[in-house]
Amino acid sequence: MKRYIHGRRIVMEHEDRKESIVHYTLWFIWSKRNFVREEGRRRPAEIVARAIKIYVGEMGDPPQTLQKAHVQRVVSWPRPPEGHLKLNCDASFIPEKKCGGWGFLIRDSDGDVVLSGWGRVNHLLNAFQAEAIACLQGVQAACNLGIGRLILETDALKVKQALSTEEIDLSATGGLVEELKFIVSTSFVSFECVHVPRTCNKAAHVLAAAGVGSVEGEEHLSCNTPDCVNVIVVDDLSTRVQ
Repeated sequence: MKRYIHGRRIVMEHEDRKESIVHYTLWFIWSKRNFVREEGRRRPAEIVARAIKIYVGEMGDPPQTLQKAHVQRVVSWPRPPEGHLKLNCDASFIPEKKCGGWGFLIRDSDGDVVLSGWGRVNHLLNAFQAEAIACLQGVQAACNLGIGRLILETDALKVKQALSTEEIDLSATGGLVEELKFIVSTSFVSFECVHVPRTCNKAAHVLAAAGVGSVEGEEHLSCNTPDCVNVIVVDDLSTRVQ
């Protein structure tokens, strides 16, 4: 994957922007045709167009360096650096019914929503399994969009620990963790998982709650978020770190 992207950068140095867009458009159409043939599901044209826009933008613009040291106290959702996209994931778990919902939101450095998703899951073992499924759904969606530089934010500390250690891989949810690690290691040029307080994850939390009210197996993917989530997205952009 990294060799392919490096090669594409070299090609882009000798192409103008219009030629690059045509090239990537043809590549994405071919890729999505294979997706329909192999899995029997068709991606909406709006999502495919958004994926092409993201991919061309990432190849053409050098990314800003991620800040390793944080001296500010984060009280709300912070925008990702230029050239990166941020994925917020959350889950809702109902212990007495052993079911729950997942939700995710992908936003760019301007705070604009690139893609959102939510859905329901039955027969859950615990809250951690629900959180792992939420992250897996979001990371896979980011991969399908062709995103190369991704920051995953979650308010579940156990998910961050699972991605950086081998301890949780031995649990009943180890298969989900291993799949998540595999996608992360093979699909992105740059990836970082960050644990954040719930105040930074409110939009994904609302989407997860919406997932509980859905029918299992019906995945909701959209470039447009529900009105109740749009209010939170706007509020996130107006609130600063302290």
